[in-house]
Amino acid sequence: MGRMKEIFIGEGDRYNYSQMCLLNNPFSRGEKQKVNFYSVDEKIPIFLTLIMGLQHAFSMVGGLITVPFVIFKFSVCFSCVELQQYAIAAALITSGLCTLIQLTKVPIPGSEKYFGRQLFVGSGVLSVMGTSFTFLPIFEIAIRQMTASGIDGRTAYGKMLGTSMLCGLLELGFSVMPLKYIKRIFPPMVTAITVILIGVALIGTGMKYWGGGAVCADMVWKEHSQVTDQNLTFPPPFPTCEAGEVQLGYGSRELIGLGFSVMVFLVFIELFGSVFMKNCNVIIALLFGYLIAGVTDYEGSDYVDTSKISDAKAITFLWVETFPL
Repeated sequence: MGRMKEIFIGEGDRYNYSQMCLLNNPFSRGEKQKVNFYSVDEKIPIFLTLIMGLQHAFSMVGGLITVPFVIFKFSVCFSCVELQQYAIAAALITSGLCTLIQLTKVPIPGSEKYFGRQLFVGSGVLSVMGTSFTFLPIFEIAIRQMTASGIDGRTAYGKMLGTSMLCGLLELGFSVMPLKYIKRIFPPMVTAITVILIGVALIGTGMKYWGGGAVCADMVWKEHSQVTDQNLTFPPPFPTCEAGEVQLGYGSRELIGLGFSVMVFLVFIELFGSVFMKNCNVIIALLFGYLIAGVTDYEGSDYVDTSKISDAKAITFLWVETFPL
């Protein structure tokens, strides 16, 4: 029983959860109590592992499902709700499978003989594989051009999938290339600047999404012929953006206030939270914002609407939909 407790929730003073969840007074002049939390490379209990993993999942799930949703709704088929639901499910399934492969790091037999070093399938580095916003403008422009020339949206998407698969061979070639050649092609100066620019761009993305309905607002500056052909009461750009049952314009004070509540609670945790709370501050702040959205409404309309999730299929598979390459 003691061994099971150690594996699942931890044992001893290092995992005293009452102490780990106590608030601190950062303005106190007295001696601060030292919290003995987990160290580098320490095997932490399953309970803490789940909390940290769920925190990561909460942070990335929005970006993971937004890209396929936008592509399928505004470029492939605006009125095909089931196809949009499949795209989101396929992104989640593929992300999970590829993440497991990436984390496993399986050695390739015979690679040392032919390549002079041991090669692996997967990096063994803790990371999440999934879609990227980098693909969004490329897919949108290419699919829009193909549909404008008379090609069906599903066929156009299939052609983009085939192109991505072909381009993936380039990355596969880089993976078996000796490290010294990779460093020559991508010197530290280039990779460092690239990472910095990605971080700077993500700051802008975060600020943009704070306004709520950012995807809808982006459509203001884009033309989507498939949307205008649906005989809507108003063509793009849309005057309002949906947040559950609520329809508000981008940057509305209600949506900004909801995002501000998450930021305020995040700062509160950083000031008064324990070391444990600071390590899982993202999930705590996101759940707080979700709680605010769940218990409030705008003129009788709910911010949280689960009807689309309820209408979607409970179980689906990647092969239920196919696209001609």
